[in-house]
Amino acid sequence: MRALLGLVVLSSVAYARPIPIAPEELRHVVFDHVVIADAKDDWGTGPITIEKSPSEQDVRLVMSRAIDAKQLPAALRAWDGRRLQIGDDRCAATITELQLLAVSEPEHESGFWNRAVRPLPPRGEALSTWRASHVWLVGNYPGCANRRWARAGDLKAAAIATPTIITDKVRDDALASFRALPAYRTVQARFRAAGEWEASDSGVDPFLRFDLAGRSFITHVAGIDQKGLVERVLAIWELVDGKLALRHVATTKALPPRSFGIVEALDVHGVGRALFLFHTNESRGGFDEAGDTVTDVPELRLATP
Repeated sequence: MRALLGLVVLSSVAYARPIPIAPEELRHVVFDHVVIADAKDDWGTGPITIEKSPSEQDVRLVMSRAIDAKQLPAALRAWDGRRLQIGDDRCAATITELQLLAVSEPEHESGFWNRAVRPLPPRGEALSTWRASHVWLVGNYPGCANRRWARAGDLKAAAIATPTIITDKVRDDALASFRALPAYRTVQARFRAAGEWEASDSGVDPFLRFDLAGRSFITHVAGIDQKGLVERVLAIWELVDGKLALRHVATTKALPPRSFGIVEALDVHGVGRALFLFHTNESRGGFDEAGDTVTDVPELRLATP
């Protein structure tokens, strides 16, 4: 199963426009490489190296290639040698090399990659597969394995919160609030079985609490994929004086197409905006709240790796 990163940004303050997230403030980490930008076709040069072959556990094919420095914009070349803080423990590392990383999902586990003992010349099936993959400019760094995100090493540490599962009255109130949402009731009206659409034999998925920079948030995600009914609903509340205040609701079209779970919250800018990180099996993305309007954040949007 793949574990990929995406983001939802939330604030209870009405901003006239989204606060841009600069590249140095937050970057995804993919296969222990920091993702700098989507790559263009002419940025690569030389042979293609197979980094990881598809398997039953992980169907992705991962390939790498050197960069043609002459084709790379100066602002992106400047990432070489940049100091980073990686993950919630601020693991210190320095980018030692820039390269291209290509990720795809072949239809079969076996292919030309199984015979690739050495780097492959950029022609034939290897080159066509490379061109059909999603390709990123990434930075390599030693150490700091198995982190989700990175930011520039000279920035102030972001406030971070990990979730706790709640089982008290707040959870009961949140469940009642969730089931009263128009988005929830719309799905319930299409549900043809007994009971509530999001409840399984083991009950409903957990309600999570995040205590971040003096604020407390409750999150819940529910989904169904049954007999043509494929829907997801996300709700986020803030706990204010012991009472729930609904801050954000997102439905299927604005959410990843497969199950996901929120795993962490950050305040990247230090201004009280909660940025929620989630794992999903299929997509990456980011959403930022501007007033009551949720807008896409292009600089956090990565295609399916």
